[in-house]
Amino acid sequence: MNPFNPTFGDVPKIFLDRTKQLDTVIKGLEHETSPYHTTLVYGLRGSGKTTFLSDISNQMSKKDNWIVINLAVGEDLLITLVKLIYDRMNNKFHKIFDQLDWHFELWGISFNKESQKLESNDTRIILEGILKQLKAKGIKVLVTLDEAQSTVEVKQFATTYQLMRREKYDIFLIMTGLPSEVSELQNDDILTFLLRSGRITLTPLDAISMKYSYLSAFTKGRRKIDDVVLTKMVRMTAGYAYAFQLLGYLVWDTEDKLITDNTLQTILPEYKEMLFRNVYVKVYSSLSPKDKEFIQAMIESDEDKVAISKIMAKMDKPKNYISIYRRRLIDDQVIISKERGSVEFTLPYFADFVEEFGDMY
Repeated sequence: MNPFNPTFGDVPKIFLDRTKQLDTVIKGLEHETSPYHTTLVYGLRGSGKTTFLSDISNQMSKKDNWIVINLAVGEDLLITLVKLIYDRMNNKFHKIFDQLDWHFELWGISFNKESQKLESNDTRIILEGILKQLKAKGIKVLVTLDEAQSTVEVKQFATTYQLMRREKYDIFLIMTGLPSEVSELQNDDILTFLLRSGRITLTPLDAISMKYSYLSAFTKGRRKIDDVVLTKMVRMTAGYAYAFQLLGYLVWDTEDKLITDNTLQTILPEYKEMLFRNVYVKVYSSLSPKDKEFIQAMIESDEDKVAISKIMAKMDKPKNYISIYRRRLIDDQVIISKERGSVEFTLPYFADFVEEFGDMY
C-alpha cells in the first residue's frame, strides 16, 4: 500500500514531524504564563497545518485533565463547542459532568442533557457556566480551529473566547490559517488580543529529514533508489510538505523496483499538473496585480536567486516601493529571502506555472 498521502486534510502515514515547534506549543499550553495559550499557526495550503494541528490534538487528548474539541469553519462554533464538550467526555469525565450544577433556569436558559439540545441562543452564558465548574474540577479545554477565516462567525467566536480568558477560565485555542487570513483576523479592531498570541510559522521541511524519510519508505517497500536520485527528489519538493507527499506518492505508484532519474522524468508532468491545479491556481489568483508584477519581474530575470536591484530595474520603482511587495510575498510564503538583497520562490516549479498559465489568473 502506498505510504504517501497527498490528500488535503488527511494525516499521512509518513509525515515529517516538527518536534521543536510541537513541543513549544504543547509545553506552552501547560505553562501558566505562556503566550501559547492562544496559538496561531500560519502556512500555505499544503504546508502541513492540518497535520500539525492533529498531532497537537492527539497528544493533548491523552492527558488526563484535558478535553480537546476540534471545530470547523462553517458550523455554529459556540453551540457545537458546548455540545462537543459533553460528547467528547470519556467515562471518567461523564461522572464529573453529571455532577455539575445544571440549574440553567437560574440564568433564564436551559440545556437538556438527555437530548443534548440547546434551548436558548445565549450559549455564551451556558459556556461560562460549564467552564466555571470544569475549572473547579481541574479540567481544561483545548479548542482547535483549522483554516480559520476572517468571517463574522469566527470573529464572534474569538470575541467570546477572549471573554472566557479574561475571566480566567481554563480554555485554550489553537487556530491555523493562510497567512493573509490570520493577518486579517489579528488586525481586526475587536480582536487585537490575537497580536499577543503565540505564533508558529510552518517553514519548509528539512532537506535531510526528507531525504532519509524517502529512503526509509522505499527501502521498506523493497524499492531501490540511489543517493543521487534521492537528492533530486528532495530538490524537486523545495521543502514544501504537500510536494513531499505528492512526489513520494507518484514515484511509489509507478511500481518501479529500481527508482531512477527516468522514473522522476516519467512522473514529472503529472507532478507539475497536480501542483498547478491543486495549489498554485489558488495561490496565484489571490495575489494583487502588483504582487504578480513583482513575480513576473523575478521570472524575467531567469535566475533562481533574484537580486532586488534587478526587480527594481524591471519594475522601474524605488527600493521602498519594492520593499512593500517583497514583504507581502514573504508573509504569504510565496517567496523567501535566504540571502540579503535577493529573493527566490518557495514553491517548486512555481515559475513554470506563472509562465504557462499566469495570464489566465
